[in-house]
Amino acid sequence: MSEVRKWLAIGSTMLLTLTTMLGLPLKHYSQHVNNLCYNEHKLPKVWTPYAAKMYAISYMKMWFPEWNRSEHKALMKLWGKESAWQHDADNPKSTAYGIAQVLGTKPGTPAPQQVARGLEYIVHRYEKPSIAWAHWRKHGWY
Repeated sequence: MSEVRKWLAIGSTMLLTLTTMLGLPLKHYSQHVNNLCYNEHKLPKVWTPYAAKMYAISYMKMWFPEWNRSEHKALMKLWGKESAWQHDADNPKSTAYGIAQVLGTKPGTPAPQQVARGLEYIVHRYEKPSIAWAHWRKHGWY
């Protein structure tokens, strides 16, 4: 059964990548993944850094349509430095955990919730990813 889930995850990632490259609206997919977060036993067991990146881009396109590609690139670099897009990245020096390394994130938090919470933090504190990335480059944290 895990082999089937693996191929489903790979297939959905490929579909997500293709639709993102074509600029197709991914609202339904993003909402579907977010809905799964509230029903953890249905979440996919395979969540790769690539899938997390594609999900983050689709989430940004859905909730922040005014952000352009430079914002997407800034987020890719920022969270690449913070966690290498690993959903289980743990900072032993603080309570930061997950893809966005937001303080207070509990281990085991689903990757889609990590992405949503990380973007909420960026909007609250910096307004957009490019400003957060500039802060990270200057200070080594955001």
